[in-house]
Amino acid sequence: MYETFENLPSDRKEQILQVCIEEFAKNGYENTSTNTIVKRLGISKGLLFLYFKSKMHLYSYLIEYLFKTQYDKFIKLFPNRKLTEFFDLFNHMVNFYKDQLKKNPYIVVFLLKIELSTPTEIKWEIDLLRNEYDKQFLINLNMKHIRKDINIQRTMDLLHLASYHIGQMVMRDYDGDMDYFKKHADKYIKEYNEYLDIIKLGTYER
Repeated sequence: MYETFENLPSDRKEQILQVCIEEFAKNGYENTSTNTIVKRLGISKGLLFLYFKSKMHLYSYLIEYLFKTQYDKFIKLFPNRKLTEFFDLFNHMVNFYKDQLKKNPYIVVFLLKIELSTPTEIKWEIDLLRNEYDKQFLINLNMKHIRKDINIQRTMDLLHLASYHIGQMVMRDYDGDMDYFKKHADKYIKEYNEYLDIIKLGTYER
């Protein structure tokens, strides 16, 4: 479906993807204008839709692209692809997104807006992608120290809920200023770590 785009030189592809990610990150799906995108890229709308067919196809492409590229970058943090302790996975994730917030906050905001305001037409697609990558994460984890009566999927769900809550805070606070993250990323990382500790250790003294 995207052969024309895939056959472009890699630097041109990266430029197009970055501009599109920035626009969707700043405006969300509904308010992103393809007119603004083509103006920034210096191309016609017809050419953009030759690459992606429609705004929805473009958005779907970006989601799949970011899920894959972020996973590929993240998995490289694992030591020699050996099994990682279950909660070390999320410590890696915290450090990964802290780095991303400072280096390319548009990507993080784009992914947060997927979580917070998914177009209903593609919610099923995002759920499938998330489940697939959750499975890939689990393959790389050492579960021997996890309680036998714990449902791992329920734990994953709680971690996603914590991420969702932090995401809501981020979207409320940053007010469209991408430089905000360079100063305040540590604040959100600290709060997410607190949720991780509660999920990991529980709330009752032993």
